[in-house]
Amino acid sequence: MYKLNMATIRKQKVGKYTYWQIVESKRVNGKPRPVVLMHLGTAEQLLYKLREGPVQKRIRSASHGAVWALWRIVEELDLINIFNQYFSSRQRDGLPVGKSLLLAAIHRAVKPGSKRSFAAWARQTTLPEIAAFDPDRLDSQHFWEQMDTITEEQMQEVENAITRQMLTKGLFSSRLLFYDLTNFFTYIASDNNSSQLAQRGRNKQKRHDLRQFGLALMVTKEFLLPVFNEIYEGNRSDADMFQPMLTKLRDKLTGLELDVEELTLVFDKGSNSRKNFAQLDKAEIPYVGSLSPFYHEDLLAVPLGQYRKAKVGGKEVWCYRTRKKVWGKERTIVVYLSEKLRAGQMRGLQQALNKRYELLEEYKSKLNAPRARKKKLEEVRRHLEKILTGERCEYLIQISVTEKEPGRFDIDWEIDPEVHRWLTEKLYGKRILVTCREEWSEEEIIAAYQGQGNIERVFKHLKNPYHNAVHPQYHWTDQKIRVHTFICLIGLLLSQVLWKKAHEAGHNMSLETLIDKLTEVRKAEIITVTSLQGKPAKETQMEEMPLELQRLYNDLTK
Repeated sequence: MYKLNMATIRKQKVGKYTYWQIVESKRVNGKPRPVVLMHLGTAEQLLYKLREGPVQKRIRSASHGAVWALWRIVEELDLINIFNQYFSSRQRDGLPVGKSLLLAAIHRAVKPGSKRSFAAWARQTTLPEIAAFDPDRLDSQHFWEQMDTITEEQMQEVENAITRQMLTKGLFSSRLLFYDLTNFFTYIASDNNSSQLAQRGRNKQKRHDLRQFGLALMVTKEFLLPVFNEIYEGNRSDADMFQPMLTKLRDKLTGLELDVEELTLVFDKGSNSRKNFAQLDKAEIPYVGSLSPFYHEDLLAVPLGQYRKAKVGGKEVWCYRTRKKVWGKERTIVVYLSEKLRAGQMRGLQQALNKRYELLEEYKSKLNAPRARKKKLEEVRRHLEKILTGERCEYLIQISVTEKEPGRFDIDWEIDPEVHRWLTEKLYGKRILVTCREEWSEEEIIAAYQGQGNIERVFKHLKNPYHNAVHPQYHWTDQKIRVHTFICLIGLLLSQVLWKKAHEAGHNMSLETLIDKLTEVRKAEIITVTSLQGKPAKETQMEEMPLELQRLYNDLTK
């Protein structure tokens, strides 16, 4: 008989086990009923708690948000099946080649590091539980041996299959492709003949002292998803790569059964040449490109009174349309004014002038130093030419050299007002576009080109030391360089698709910020020991997080 509101202990038989509970009698619908306040477990568990003190718990937490969100993208794009279809199914350390590459790609996306550092990084995340693998078995040798099995043909097949999947998922919808090139320096020794890709050339990170390899890339206009790439020798110019890329693009479109007329290739003036435009005409690939204004001063001289207003992206743009013979053929030309471009050019000009003024002042002081050695006029002119080279300063700054006495010189300088006026009033702010899309309006042509510069953001991602970086790339053979870069581009694709999802859910932030925030989402594993012989209880739960981060995580993983 229970007394109301008095707690007591009772036993409860469940199968062959007897459990104990603390209950309290309360009225339910006017009748006294026992209500369970706490489950005490078995008599053994209760004795353990009384003898050993409180229940023992072990808590381990790991970074969860970024790896979980990226693995969801892997599943949504069906990349595991695609990789398993084209790469070797032979397992090493319990993993097929394709899965090893996908794990490496997520590593590159979240925290780039060497293959040797993968295991230590993975243990700090929930990726081993998500993807079901033992990180301690995945050392650098594991990845090297998995990479050894991969051929260029396999990577091409996988790239094509991923593009088909992107078409199916609606990720490749606008039919606008941005094209550009970059390069990556390496630390491959000069006397190492294992790589033909690594050559010396004009490095875009100013590391001209190191060997480099190049990357040509095509991305979608929306969210900059990589769809086509080519790795090439570091001593080839941008213009040299255009024709091979066009051929491969056309072959790829044919293989994907896509009508080339549905696509438009967008590129900048770095790929311009007579041969390249002839190849464009021959391949009949629609395009929107830009032209160097220095070869089209007649277009720069068109009075602003002949421009008209166009509305592009909700903003008014002044533009001028005409036809002109370019590279042996009449083509549609659109010149438009960009205040953003002009402001950037004006800032760049002022920075360039300030730098030259500083160098000239320094050189003037050296020339006039009492103990300065005597010089020849040709030597002085050569040094001045070196100072002025670049940013059109050699045309803008006029220098006079005065010989005070034999071997002793002084210099003075001034801005050429005519050149300055031409730069700031005629050149700056004007973009010259060329296209074969004659049926398009000026608004459509300008809108197609705008954003082409955003492909530079992709290259910044690939050179960002914290996310998606191609560096460090501890490889010195062409095959390994190609596979390593392929892994990095897969990581970039996963990241860009994730960024697209975040943007569509209303979370406007950079890709790097997105990855950093998701990395803060942690998952805790709690192991509770309740008896000497019983199996420890295991449960998982998310760590508390700010409301904004909770919304972001929920939106990307629902």
